[in-house]
Amino acid sequence: MSFFDSEYSENENEFLESTDLPASIKKAKALIEEGKTFTNQNFLEDVVDLCIDNYRYRDALYFTEKLLEVAPYNADLYLQKGICLIQLNQNRRAMKFIDKALSLNPVDVDALTEKASININLKNYEEAQRVLQQALAIEPKNELVYYRFGKLYQMKELYAKAVEYFEKAAELDPEFSEAVFQMAISYEYGNNYPAALEAYDKYLDIEPNCEVGWFNRGIVLEGLDRPEKAINSYELSLAIDDHFTDAWFNLGNLFADLGKYDQSIECFKNVLKLERNDEAAYFNIATIYEEKEDYVTAIKFYTRAIKKDSGYHEAFLGRGFCFYKLNKVRSALRDFRLALAANYFSDEVWDVSLRENFQIDESTILRINELIELNQETPSNVMVIKELSKKYSSIFAIDKAIDYLFKALQFQPNDAESYYQLSKLYFQKKMSKHGLYYLKRAFTVKPELKKIFSESFPGVIHSKLFISLMEDNSIFQVR
Repeated sequence: MSFFDSEYSENENEFLESTDLPASIKKAKALIEEGKTFTNQNFLEDVVDLCIDNYRYRDALYFTEKLLEVAPYNADLYLQKGICLIQLNQNRRAMKFIDKALSLNPVDVDALTEKASININLKNYEEAQRVLQQALAIEPKNELVYYRFGKLYQMKELYAKAVEYFEKAAELDPEFSEAVFQMAISYEYGNNYPAALEAYDKYLDIEPNCEVGWFNRGIVLEGLDRPEKAINSYELSLAIDDHFTDAWFNLGNLFADLGKYDQSIECFKNVLKLERNDEAAYFNIATIYEEKEDYVTAIKFYTRAIKKDSGYHEAFLGRGFCFYKLNKVRSALRDFRLALAANYFSDEVWDVSLRENFQIDESTILRINELIELNQETPSNVMVIKELSKKYSSIFAIDKAIDYLFKALQFQPNDAESYYQLSKLYFQKKMSKHGLYYLKRAFTVKPELKKIFSESFPGVIHSKLFISLMEDNSIFQVR
């Protein structure tokens, strides 16, 4: 998935063009401490602008609060305070100050667009639309209003509509790069990759040094099945910022898909230089070594992934395969059991665990039995038990499957689905009387199951023999 915003770094210690910013902040704080806020308002307001431009929102918030002490009717300061709070993800608090700004200047379009932004963040979409329409009535050619409309529709996942508004914003201001970026995102999320690529190219013409733009472009090129060009985009992203772990990760995956294993491993090792606890990087390196049939090294990296995440069932499964390839069957079985314990519901784990030579035994389902022994009616308990029955059924261990359905019915005695599955299992065992009994129970509890049965066995449900058997009260439950 592409990055949603073109600004990758939100580090408040990184600035765009602010070599004098630290000195200006230090001077501004000194003036405030000396009680000279009133006589230096213009300078302090310039520092607020500089802080906001360079993502120093906490500093900007501090200065706006101090300025408001001496200028309590300054609408722009309330607006800037609201903007800082929005960026600090304090939307409800921000609304209070945006409304204060609007009370002082009701036709301030900037304040209206920020109010709409807060409502979008809070998912109050109807209110956001009302506010934007109000702003558009005041300034019908304001590109920021169209941009906010685009964000509104983007959040509502109406991507075609979002594109219309981002495109209009970019028409009004051809240098409005963020509007072009969001237009590309909307095309991408709407699965229109050719248009997304064109939009990213347009964006990168305006902002050629944006690593996120090149990164997102690489994702789109992958979607267009143009891997070599995608590699080029990821490499350009990394040339701008070689600490961009997501770009290293995507590049590593792409090299692996192309069979360029050594280059792929190098990419994931670069991820680990930046984020040494990234278990997925260890896992990916392990899978590459497994693909190269270097099972010993693969086991080493799977083990590292497991140390970082003890519930990483895919890593247990991968390591188990490697042990099996090395004829270490007991170690393989242990890992398959651990994988199952880590994730009961992974089809991949169950497929391995139930495969020839790895059939389930009591030690494999120890944790499941522990759950059952708690004798609590919880959704997780019943789901686990029914899943276990289903898996036993898939390998034709019918008696085991039946046993676990009865355990599920201890928790949910009126579960029509369990009765229905029991009937099918008894029919498989050619125990028709039992099958009919539980089928009748299922239909009694949930009559709509008759339709499912009819679709599965057309013609049977209306046959005279079937009707006669279903009405036979001599059918009884043996268990």
